[in-house]
Amino acid sequence: MARISGMVSAVVLMLTMAVPSSASQICSFWDGGCLDALAQTAASFSFRPLFLDQLTLYYGYDANSRGKGHEPMTKVSYWLNYQVHHINNSIIDSNRTLEVAMRVGNLTGTPSGSNNGCDGVWGSQCSTNLKEEIQEAIYQLSVKGEYYDDPLNTVISQLRLDPPYLRSCPPQFFDVQDFPVFEFAQEIDVDKSAKLQPSGSSGNPWKTWYIDNMSDHQQAEQVAVAIFSRGPSYNSLALKNKEEIDLELVCVQAPDSGSTSSHDAA
Repeated sequence: MARISGMVSAVVLMLTMAVPSSASQICSFWDGGCLDALAQTAASFSFRPLFLDQLTLYYGYDANSRGKGHEPMTKVSYWLNYQVHHINNSIIDSNRTLEVAMRVGNLTGTPSGSNNGCDGVWGSQCSTNLKEEIQEAIYQLSVKGEYYDDPLNTVISQLRLDPPYLRSCPPQFFDVQDFPVFEFAQEIDVDKSAKLQPSGSSGNPWKTWYIDNMSDHQQAEQVAVAIFSRGPSYNSLALKNKEEIDLELVCVQAPDSGSTSSHDAA
């Protein structure tokens, strides 16, 4: 059963930590295959119906005061951790793709409240509007029958090219240097199976990218927004309505290096 926008029943536990500066440098700043984080945060949340246990989103950053052009630069990574063997195969009735997208930049605030901390950043109306906009765009992919690769990745690319007006939302939401998307699961209806990517780690993050002209202190102020979707794979049966698309928002913030904090958000 798909969740309706704004109806998030789980309590999200956010645990935030800064990695001590004395930590051994096991990963170069310029190595995109790992992260030796100055600061890192983790947020646990529910993403049913496929996952019976909570998933944990990890987000962290490293910084270089003399990056490209000798200007400050940050290195950002994210990944998930979950139980690959504790899923609900009985709900698989169509081919579906599960993805996560993350945007970082041009957005500050304090994650708190519903929608996994996002309502505290921009209010509940923006969370509802953003989720409905993405659900509608994925639904249109399904019913038009035109070829597409991963649904969320396709829609994020479209919305970045032609940003919609979303009432109560930051106008610059889709205006970021990068908006990387990662496919982490495929539901297959023929045998009611799910193929999941292995959980990530700082030694094997799912996505890593660099943000120009961003210092570590500026990065600490940024709110990272993750969008999780469970949508129709290409060539699956056309959806009956957009509510069949599961969508979740998670907003997190890593601390300034050298500080620690933890809090709960509904």
